[in-house]
Amino acid sequence: MPTIQAWQHIYSNVEKEQSPQGRGGFQTLFYSTAGLTEAEVSDMESRLLYFPAETEPVKRLFFRTSTGKGVVAQIVSVAEPDQYGRKGRYLAHSLVFAPDALARFEVDPFRVFRRFEFVTTVAAALGRGNFQTGDIPPVNLDLPATATDDVEAAGTWSATELKKLALLALRVEQQAQERQALTFVGEPAQLERALEAAFLAVPVALRPHCTFDTYFYRCNLVATYFWAVGLPEPPLRVKFAQIDGPARRVQVEVAGQPQTAYEHWVLAAIDHNRLADMAQQRDRAFALAEWLDQRDHDPALLEASPQLITAVFKTAPQAVQAALRRRLGEVLPAALVTRVAPYIYDQTDELALYGQLRQGFEPGSLLETLVEAYAAQRFGEPPRDEVKALESLLGNHEHQLLGLLVAYWISPRKRLPKLLEQTNDATYRVFGEMALRYNLVEPLSLLLPGRGEAFLDLYLGTRFDDVTALVEVLIKANETACLSRLSRRISGLSPQELKKLAKLIDKQSDIPEAFKAAVEQAVAQLPPERGVKGVLQAVWRRLPGRD
Repeated sequence: MPTIQAWQHIYSNVEKEQSPQGRGGFQTLFYSTAGLTEAEVSDMESRLLYFPAETEPVKRLFFRTSTGKGVVAQIVSVAEPDQYGRKGRYLAHSLVFAPDALARFEVDPFRVFRRFEFVTTVAAALGRGNFQTGDIPPVNLDLPATATDDVEAAGTWSATELKKLALLALRVEQQAQERQALTFVGEPAQLERALEAAFLAVPVALRPHCTFDTYFYRCNLVATYFWAVGLPEPPLRVKFAQIDGPARRVQVEVAGQPQTAYEHWVLAAIDHNRLADMAQQRDRAFALAEWLDQRDHDPALLEASPQLITAVFKTAPQAVQAALRRRLGEVLPAALVTRVAPYIYDQTDELALYGQLRQGFEPGSLLETLVEAYAAQRFGEPPRDEVKALESLLGNHEHQLLGLLVAYWISPRKRLPKLLEQTNDATYRVFGEMALRYNLVEPLSLLLPGRGEAFLDLYLGTRFDDVTALVEVLIKANETACLSRLSRRISGLSPQELKKLAKLIDKQSDIPEAFKAAVEQAVAQLPPERGVKGVLQAVWRRLPGRD
């Protein structure tokens, strides 16, 4: 349990002889001169107001000075009237924390209220300070670095109402700018528990903005703004949002929806009743979410557990996708970002996405991913602006396969064959396999001079439609040496196909002997043809010299 130092300030209405300044009335009796300036004291005095009602409850406050110090204060009514018989006296005892000291106990004022005994009488106050100098020493508090009181307070709320309360609390900065305040209604203890429940979802970075006054009776919000104010009775009209402490219910004019990645994470945690996890992880979750949303965050808190990273990414898909598009936009034109971002998001788990977003993307790996993204769409032709963007990108980053795809989309009959001739064997094979699998082009159009063996590796492994057409294009491409690979596929051909083959190779001198022999053998095994023509052919074959 860390020891945390706080400066003190005591303000009250006293008689002249009770005042270090030698004057009667409301005044600062003592303050820690080592940590507070006169300007800060004056700033605090303007907020330490108390107007007694029938109940005269203890008032609790939390606010910041103009210099950023945090003030945790308690005000109690002083029952004794002054020397003129006037009532309405009160005493305010404040503890003032430096910003770094606030962070050491998670900017949780309720921890201070539970563990520090504030003075409640003028006599006790006069015994705390130096009457000659008006100085009062700082105090050391033993405050736990973490606590579960906010979890317990929030656990008594329904998930529906707690989510509304959490969203209101998380938008404290916007509400402060618009001078909107939450009104808490109920008994002091109920109000504090409701405020504590509201604090549960609020990360340390936002908590200094969550100023409150638990007894704002007859005070002026314009003159002394607080984010949350407490009243013993509900006002006649709800100006912004009203929280019923006893009923644990939120009345707000507009039902809020999550707007940030962190808000999505908080609502998911409440839905799944993971309040304790929220309390432990909220600051790292907030940093992750603000980083995703491209807002100020603490970089040191981005190193989170895999479970938390996964949870934040799962609950805020829109924020993750927006961050992904921004990262990709650092490398790719917008049209290509539109293509590849959904594919990467769908194919990548949350932890891998986190790593990619932290490190950024390399053009080379993105070009490979683009191929995969196009394959997922069966290489359907993209919009023209996307093809142009890809062509422009390839002007700076070479990628033969994507170049072939661009040629296919722009000019499959002229540009693609020329580019295929120039590409290396490995890329030719990859493109050929894709073209055959997805029926991108007429299969036999992939056969080019010098590519016979590679083409047959692809073609024979996937299909075998028209052997005569295949033989014809092999001959035309001067790839007759490859015909020997077709020798075993001749026997099953029809008589018409065999006759066509025999005619094709009849005048070719470079036909492999194995293929020629296979054709001749298959022709010889054909059954005799019927009819006059068949008889004449049979007779012709038996003529002398036709053996």
